[in-house]
Amino acid sequence: MIVPRFDFDPCYSFADKSWSADFGATSLYTVFDGNLGEYFSFSFSNHWFAFEKSFEDTKNLYRNTWRADDVNWVDWANVSLHLGNFALTLGKDYIHFGTFESDAYDFDSHNQLNTMLWNNYQVYQWGGSLNWTSNDESTKLMLQVTSDQTMEKPFGSKKIGDYAFNLFGSHEADGVTVMGSFGHYSVGWMGAFGVQVALSDALTLTGDAYIAKDYFATTAKLEAELSDHFDMFVKGGFDTGENELIIEGSGIVCGLGCHWYPLRNSKDLRVHALYSYDGVYNEMVMSAGITYALNLKLY
Repeated sequence: MIVPRFDFDPCYSFADKSWSADFGATSLYTVFDGNLGEYFSFSFSNHWFAFEKSFEDTKNLYRNTWRADDVNWVDWANVSLHLGNFALTLGKDYIHFGTFESDAYDFDSHNQLNTMLWNNYQVYQWGGSLNWTSNDESTKLMLQVTSDQTMEKPFGSKKIGDYAFNLFGSHEADGVTVMGSFGHYSVGWMGAFGVQVALSDALTLTGDAYIAKDYFATTAKLEAELSDHFDMFVKGGFDTGENELIIEGSGIVCGLGCHWYPLRNSKDLRVHALYSYDGVYNEMVMSAGITYALNLKLY
Protein backbone atom coordinates (compact mmCIF):
# COMPACT_ATOMS: atom_id res chain seq x y z
CA MET A 1 0.00 0.00 0.00
CA ILE A 2 1.31 3.42 -1.02
CA VAL A 3 -0.26 6.37 0.80
CA PRO A 4 0.50 10.00 -0.07
CA ARG A 5 -0.87 12.50 2.47
CA PHE A 6 -0.94 16.28 2.33
CA ASP A 7 -1.84 18.48 5.32
CA PHE A 8 -1.94 22.23 5.82
CA ASP A 9 -2.17 23.29 9.47
CA PRO A 10 -2.58 26.97 10.42
CA CYS A 11 -1.90 27.57 14.12
CA TYR A 12 -2.65 30.49 16.44
CA SER A 13 -0.61 30.87 19.63
CA PHE A 14 -2.57 32.59 22.40
CA ALA A 15 0.65 33.09 24.36
CA ASP A 16 2.48 34.91 21.53
CA LYS A 17 -0.69 36.26 19.89
CA SER A 18 0.65 35.23 16.50
CA TRP A 19 -0.17 32.94 13.56
CA SER A 20 2.05 30.28 12.01
CA ALA A 21 1.51 27.30 9.73
CA ASP A 22 3.13 24.00 8.84
CA PHE A 23 2.45 20.90 6.76
CA GLY A 24 1.73 18.53 9.65
CA ALA A 25 1.77 14.84 8.74
CA THR A 26 2.48 15.46 5.03
CA SER A 27 4.52 12.57 3.66
CA LEU A 28 4.61 9.56 1.35
CA TYR A 29 3.87 6.46 3.42
CA THR A 30 4.20 2.82 2.41
CA VAL A 31 3.03 -0.35 4.13
CA PHE A 32 3.86 -3.78 2.73
CA ASP A 33 3.11 -7.08 4.43
CA GLY A 34 2.48 -10.67 3.46
CA ASN A 35 3.42 -14.29 3.95
CA LEU A 36 6.64 -16.12 3.18
CA GLY A 37 5.57 -19.73 2.87
CA GLU A 38 3.54 -21.53 5.52
CA TYR A 39 5.29 -20.34 8.67
CA PHE A 40 6.71 -16.86 8.04
CA SER A 41 5.24 -13.41 7.50
CA PHE A 42 6.72 -9.93 7.09
CA SER A 43 5.64 -6.33 7.61
CA PHE A 44 7.32 -3.08 6.57
CA SER A 45 6.13 0.50 7.10
CA ASN A 46 7.96 3.67 6.08
CA HIS A 47 7.43 7.38 5.62
CA TRP A 48 9.82 8.64 2.98
CA PHE A 49 9.93 12.35 3.64
CA ALA A 50 8.82 14.91 6.20
CA PHE A 51 8.01 18.54 5.54
CA GLU A 52 6.46 19.89 8.70
CA LYS A 53 8.63 23.02 8.70
CA SER A 54 11.26 22.59 5.97
CA PHE A 55 13.17 20.02 3.92
CA GLU A 56 15.57 19.76 6.87
CA ASP A 57 12.94 17.49 8.44
CA THR A 58 13.46 15.01 5.59
CA LYS A 59 17.25 15.10 5.96
CA ASN A 60 16.86 14.29 9.64
CA LEU A 61 14.78 11.20 8.83
CA TYR A 62 17.77 9.66 7.05
CA ARG A 63 20.44 11.03 9.40
CA ASN A 64 18.59 9.26 12.21
CA THR A 65 18.34 5.89 10.43
CA TRP A 66 20.09 3.85 13.13
CA ARG A 67 19.04 5.95 16.11
CA ALA A 68 16.63 4.90 18.86
CA ASP A 69 16.10 8.37 20.34
CA ASP A 70 14.54 10.14 17.36
CA VAL A 71 12.18 9.63 14.42
CA ASN A 72 13.54 8.14 11.19
CA TRP A 73 12.19 6.92 7.86
CA VAL A 74 11.70 3.29 9.00
CA ASP A 75 8.58 2.98 11.14
CA TRP A 76 8.73 -0.78 11.41
CA ALA A 77 10.39 -3.69 9.61
CA ASN A 78 9.93 -7.16 11.06
CA VAL A 79 9.59 -10.85 10.31
CA SER A 80 7.40 -13.31 12.24
CA LEU A 81 7.57 -17.09 12.71
CA HIS A 82 4.11 -18.63 13.23
CA LEU A 83 3.68 -21.95 15.06
CA GLY A 84 0.07 -22.75 15.86
CA ASN A 85 -1.35 -20.10 18.17
CA PHE A 86 2.10 -18.62 18.82
CA ALA A 87 4.24 -16.19 16.84
CA LEU A 88 7.77 -14.91 17.37
CA THR A 89 8.42 -11.47 15.86
CA LEU A 90 11.89 -9.96 15.41
CA GLY A 91 12.89 -6.57 14.02
CA LYS A 92 11.58 -3.06 14.40
CA ASP A 93 8.03 -2.62 15.67
CA TYR A 94 5.99 -0.15 17.68
CA ILE A 95 5.77 -0.61 21.42
CA HIS A 96 2.29 -2.04 21.87
CA PHE A 97 0.78 0.22 24.49
CA GLY A 98 -2.74 -0.91 25.37
CA THR A 99 -4.47 2.06 23.74
CA PHE A 100 -6.43 2.63 20.56
CA GLU A 101 -4.44 5.68 19.47
CA SER A 102 -1.44 3.35 19.10
CA ASP A 103 -3.62 1.09 16.94
CA ALA A 104 -3.94 3.63 14.10
CA TYR A 105 -1.54 4.01 11.18
CA ASP A 106 0.39 7.30 11.16
CA PHE A 107 -1.24 8.32 7.89
CA ASP A 108 -4.70 7.93 9.46
CA SER A 109 -3.90 9.72 12.70
CA HIS A 110 -4.51 13.36 13.66
CA ASN A 111 -1.54 14.33 15.82
CA GLN A 112 -3.22 17.47 17.15
CA LEU A 113 -5.58 15.29 19.21
CA ASN A 114 -3.14 12.58 20.29
CA THR A 115 -1.67 12.39 23.77
CA MET A 116 1.69 14.00 24.47
CA LEU A 117 3.12 10.51 25.04
CA TRP A 118 2.17 9.27 21.58
CA ASN A 119 3.44 12.45 19.91
CA ASN A 120 6.70 12.85 21.84
CA TYR A 121 7.78 9.34 22.83
CA GLN A 122 9.77 7.33 20.26
CA VAL A 123 7.45 4.33 20.04
CA TYR A 124 9.11 2.61 17.06
CA GLN A 125 11.94 0.48 18.41
CA TRP A 126 14.06 -2.58 17.58
CA GLY A 127 13.53 -5.81 19.48
CA GLY A 128 11.26 -8.84 19.59
CA SER A 129 7.98 -10.17 20.89
CA LEU A 130 6.33 -13.48 21.70
CA ASN A 131 2.65 -13.48 20.74
CA TRP A 132 -0.31 -15.75 21.44
CA THR A 133 -3.70 -15.56 19.69
CA SER A 134 -6.80 -17.60 20.57
CA ASN A 135 -8.36 -19.88 17.97
CA ASP A 136 -11.19 -17.43 17.30
CA GLU A 137 -8.72 -14.47 17.28
CA SER A 138 -10.74 -12.63 19.94
CA THR A 139 -7.94 -12.68 22.53
CA LYS A 140 -4.30 -11.70 22.07
CA LEU A 141 -1.33 -11.66 24.46
CA MET A 142 2.16 -10.33 23.85
CA LEU A 143 5.46 -10.16 25.73
CA GLN A 144 7.72 -7.58 24.11
CA VAL A 145 11.31 -6.46 24.70
CA THR A 146 12.76 -3.54 22.72
CA SER A 147 15.36 -0.82 22.77
CA ASP A 148 14.22 2.49 24.25
CA GLN A 149 14.68 6.16 23.48
CA THR A 150 17.18 6.74 26.28
CA MET A 151 19.65 4.92 24.02
CA GLU A 152 21.28 6.73 21.13
CA LYS A 153 21.51 3.50 19.13
CA PRO A 154 19.34 0.36 19.24
CA PHE A 155 20.86 -2.16 21.67
CA GLY A 156 23.36 0.55 22.59
CA SER A 157 23.32 -0.25 26.30
CA LYS A 158 24.55 -3.17 28.38
CA LYS A 159 22.17 -2.25 31.22
CA ILE A 160 19.02 -4.36 31.14
CA GLY A 161 17.08 -1.55 32.83
CA ASP A 162 17.60 0.69 29.79
CA TYR A 163 15.41 -1.57 27.64
CA ALA A 164 11.63 -1.48 27.35
CA PHE A 165 9.71 -4.47 28.72
CA ASN A 166 6.05 -4.63 27.80
CA LEU A 167 3.16 -7.04 28.48
CA PHE A 168 0.12 -6.45 26.26
CA GLY A 169 -3.31 -8.07 26.02
CA SER A 170 -6.62 -7.48 24.22
CA HIS A 171 -10.05 -9.11 24.06
CA GLU A 172 -13.03 -8.49 21.79
CA ALA A 173 -16.61 -9.67 22.37
CA ASP A 174 -20.12 -8.42 21.52
CA GLY A 175 -19.04 -5.09 20.07
CA VAL A 176 -16.70 -4.26 22.96
CA THR A 177 -12.91 -4.35 22.69
CA VAL A 178 -10.67 -3.90 25.73
CA MET A 179 -6.89 -3.80 25.77
CA GLY A 180 -4.17 -3.03 28.24
CA SER A 181 -0.42 -3.06 28.78
CA PHE A 182 1.98 -2.82 31.66
CA GLY A 183 5.71 -2.46 31.52
CA HIS A 184 8.91 -0.59 32.21
CA TYR A 185 10.03 2.06 29.73
CA SER A 186 12.23 5.15 29.79
CA VAL A 187 9.29 6.93 31.45
CA GLY A 188 9.37 4.34 34.25
CA TRP A 189 6.71 1.79 35.13
CA MET A 190 3.47 2.54 33.29
CA GLY A 191 0.07 1.01 32.68
CA ALA A 192 -1.97 1.84 29.56
CA PHE A 193 -5.58 0.90 28.99
CA GLY A 194 -8.15 1.28 26.22
CA VAL A 195 -11.80 0.38 25.63
CA GLN A 196 -13.90 0.73 22.49
CA VAL A 197 -17.67 0.25 22.43
CA ALA A 198 -19.85 0.04 19.33
CA LEU A 199 -22.93 1.93 20.57
CA SER A 200 -24.67 1.23 17.26
CA ASP A 201 -23.76 0.38 13.67
CA ALA A 202 -22.85 4.04 13.13
CA LEU A 203 -21.67 5.25 16.56
CA THR A 204 -18.43 4.29 18.34
CA LEU A 205 -17.05 5.43 21.70
CA THR A 206 -13.36 5.00 22.51
CA GLY A 207 -11.39 5.78 25.66
CA ASP A 208 -7.65 5.55 26.47
CA ALA A 209 -5.54 6.16 29.57
CA TYR A 210 -1.84 6.15 30.53
CA ILE A 211 -0.80 5.98 34.18
CA ALA A 212 2.82 6.39 35.32
CA LYS A 213 4.60 7.86 38.34
CA ASP A 214 5.23 11.24 36.71
CA TYR A 215 2.79 11.12 33.79
CA PHE A 216 -0.97 10.71 33.37
CA ALA A 217 -3.17 11.11 30.32
CA THR A 218 -6.70 10.19 29.37
CA THR A 219 -8.73 10.68 26.17
CA ALA A 220 -12.24 9.96 24.92
CA LYS A 221 -13.49 9.96 21.34
CA LEU A 222 -17.02 9.72 19.91
CA GLU A 223 -17.21 8.96 16.20
CA ALA A 224 -20.37 8.91 14.07
CA GLU A 225 -20.56 7.43 10.56
CA LEU A 226 -23.29 9.60 9.05
CA SER A 227 -23.14 7.90 5.64
CA ASP A 228 -20.88 5.73 3.50
CA HIS A 229 -19.10 8.93 2.44
CA PHE A 230 -19.00 11.07 5.58
CA ASP A 231 -18.17 10.75 9.25
CA MET A 232 -17.59 13.17 12.12
CA PHE A 233 -15.84 12.88 15.48
CA VAL A 234 -15.21 14.79 18.68
CA LYS A 235 -12.27 14.03 20.96
CA GLY A 236 -11.00 15.41 24.23
CA GLY A 237 -8.34 14.57 26.75
CA PHE A 238 -6.07 15.70 29.55
CA ASP A 239 -2.28 15.40 29.86
CA THR A 240 -0.18 16.14 32.91
CA GLY A 241 3.36 15.25 33.88
CA GLU A 242 6.84 16.27 34.89
CA ASN A 243 8.78 14.11 32.46
CA GLU A 244 11.23 15.80 30.10
CA LEU A 245 10.74 13.05 27.51
CA ILE A 246 6.99 13.67 27.22
CA ILE A 247 5.57 16.75 28.95
CA GLU A 248 6.44 19.20 31.70
CA GLY A 249 3.12 20.80 32.61
CA SER A 250 -0.53 19.99 32.06
CA GLY A 251 -3.49 20.90 29.92
CA ILE A 252 -6.54 19.75 28.03
CA VAL A 253 -6.56 18.84 24.35
CA CYS A 254 -9.88 18.84 22.52
CA GLY A 255 -11.34 19.22 19.07
CA LEU A 256 -13.66 18.01 16.37
CA GLY A 257 -13.23 16.95 12.80
CA CYS A 258 -14.76 15.26 9.79
CA HIS A 259 -13.77 12.85 7.01
CA TRP A 260 -15.25 12.84 3.52
CA TYR A 261 -14.80 9.86 1.17
CA PRO A 262 -15.76 11.05 -2.34
CA LEU A 263 -15.18 7.77 -4.24
CA ARG A 264 -18.05 5.38 -4.84
CA ASN A 265 -17.82 2.11 -2.84
CA SER A 266 -14.35 2.99 -1.57
CA LYS A 267 -12.67 4.79 1.32
CA ASP A 268 -9.25 4.91 -0.36
CA LEU A 269 -9.52 8.68 -0.87
CA ARG A 270 -10.11 10.72 2.28
CA VAL A 271 -10.50 14.48 2.66
CA HIS A 272 -10.28 15.67 6.26
CA ALA A 273 -10.81 18.87 8.21
CA LEU A 274 -10.07 19.45 11.89
CA TYR A 275 -10.24 22.11 14.58
CA SER A 276 -8.43 21.63 17.90
CA TYR A 277 -7.32 23.45 21.03
CA ASP A 278 -4.14 22.45 22.86
CA GLY A 279 -4.06 23.65 26.46
CA VAL A 280 -0.53 22.32 26.99
CA TYR A 281 0.91 24.77 24.45
CA ASN A 282 -2.04 27.21 24.62
CA GLU A 283 -2.67 27.18 20.90
CA MET A 284 -5.43 26.60 18.37
CA VAL A 285 -4.79 24.44 15.31
CA MET A 286 -6.91 24.09 12.20
CA SER A 287 -6.05 21.35 9.72
CA ALA A 288 -7.18 20.43 6.22
CA GLY A 289 -5.77 17.66 4.13
CA ILE A 290 -6.15 14.75 1.75
CA THR A 291 -4.99 11.12 1.94
CA TYR A 292 -5.07 8.50 -0.82
CA ALA A 293 -4.38 4.81 -0.21
CA LEU A 294 -3.18 3.02 -3.32
CA ASN A 295 -3.50 -0.71 -2.71
CA LEU A 296 -0.99 -2.82 -4.60
CA LYS A 297 -0.58 -6.58 -4.75
CA LEU A 298 3.06 -7.53 -5.24
CA TYR A 299 2.43 -11.23 -5.76
